[in-house]
Amino acid sequence: MLAHPNDELACSGILQRLRDRIRVVFMTNGDGLARTENLDPVRYAATRKAEALESLGTSGVAADQARFFGHSENEIYRNLARLKRSALRLSEVIAFFEPIRRSMAEAAYEFRPDVAFAVGFHGGHPEHGLAHFFGALAVHNFAKEVEADIPLYQFPEYVLTTLLPERLRTGYPGEKYWMVLDGRELETKKRMADCYLSRRPDFKRFRRIVGILNLPRAAVRRENPADRFFGREQVSLVPGDFDYRRAPYRPGFLDHLLEDFEGTPITFQECIRPIVVAFEEEAAAQRN
Repeated sequence: MLAHPNDELACSGILQRLRDRIRVVFMTNGDGLARTENLDPVRYAATRKAEALESLGTSGVAADQARFFGHSENEIYRNLARLKRSALRLSEVIAFFEPIRRSMAEAAYEFRPDVAFAVGFHGGHPEHGLAHFFGALAVHNFAKEVEADIPLYQFPEYVLTTLLPERLRTGYPGEKYWMVLDGRELETKKRMADCYLSRRPDFKRFRRIVGILNLPRAAVRRENPADRFFGREQVSLVPGDFDYRRAPYRPGFLDHLLEDFEGTPITFQECIRPIVVAFEEEAAAQRN
């Protein structure tokens, strides 16, 4: 369960090893950067979708195993910003997000998973957290209806716009595991990244930052620092009592660092948490 095209790179090992047994959903159309780069959002979203399909195909996942729900990142950010500015009532924002929630719920019933993987709820891009939350809500409700135990795992994303090489930090809830890619899998991952011509400059800068941050360890171990980072993919089992109302970071200013919409900062407490509370309370009311 992914927020937008290129999120699949952070779980390339899972994709390559499960291949025809996996199904992939993209919550948004990936048009978010079109606004800041002065591009046509419809064309940019179409480009991102085509790149994602090529990337998935490179990993061994067929096009008919993927679903693109096409919700606009720009509109998601616009509504989060309006919520922060109190320009909209919470009920109006909830009405905007209801189709997104429904898309994720319908995917759970279509694919009927026995295990689920979601982009991490760890304070990176807001759409990552929302894709995780709505995906988790969908899996949880589906599991209850079919009376099944469906484990949910999350994986940290690469936050390209802030050049942050994310990992689930020590103390973050849930047991953590490492998937170590072999040489063939790492080369495949690199070819997946090469499918994204629209993000190539970002990928190059990000890879350079990763290399610099890992130079001390690389000097000791005599290994390529970027290959070591990208060749190890972290996953964590999401505890059943995971608290989505709690900010991922202390102090809170680290959550959604540098994220804004037209000058309005996007924060966890004022933008994400109210949505989580509203949909959790709605789900609880329906169960009762």
